[in-house]
Amino acid sequence: MVLNLDSLKKSIIALKKSIDVYNKIETNDEDLILTIKSGVIQNFEIAFEQSWKFIQRWLNENISPDITNDITKKELFRLAAKHLLIDDVEKWIKFKDARNSTSHIYSTEISKEVFNEAIKFLPYAEYLLKHLEENNE
Repeated sequence: MVLNLDSLKKSIIALKKSIDVYNKIETNDEDLILTIKSGVIQNFEIAFEQSWKFIQRWLNENISPDITNDITKKELFRLAAKHLLIDDVEKWIKFKDARNSTSHIYSTEISKEVFNEAIKFLPYAEYLLKHLEENNE
C-alpha cells in the first residue's frame, strides 16, 4: 500500500517557511519575534507528530502489521533506524523530549530550548520524508 505523504510534506514545508521567516526578520520588536518563534514551535509540533506517525504507518505496512503495537517512541525510532528511515536515534529522542515539553512551556529558557530543537529538526524531517518517498511501495 502506498502511503499518501502529502500531510507530512505540508507540515515540513510549513516548518521550513516559519524558520525562513524567522531567519529573514530584522526587527527589535520582541513581541513580533516571540510570535514568529511560537509559530516555529507550533510547526515543529505538527511536523514531529506527522513524522512519527508516518514512521509507524510505514513500519506497519512494510515490515509487519503489528510491529509497532505497544512500543515506546524510543523503540519506534530504533526500528526506524534499523529500516533506514532515520539515521540518528538519539537526535529523534531529543526531538521527542522537546516536543513533550511544548505543553509545559512556562519559562523563556524551556521555550528557547524547544525553539533550538525545532530549528535542528528540519533536516531530520526532510531526511525522513526523502527515505519514505524512496521506499513508498
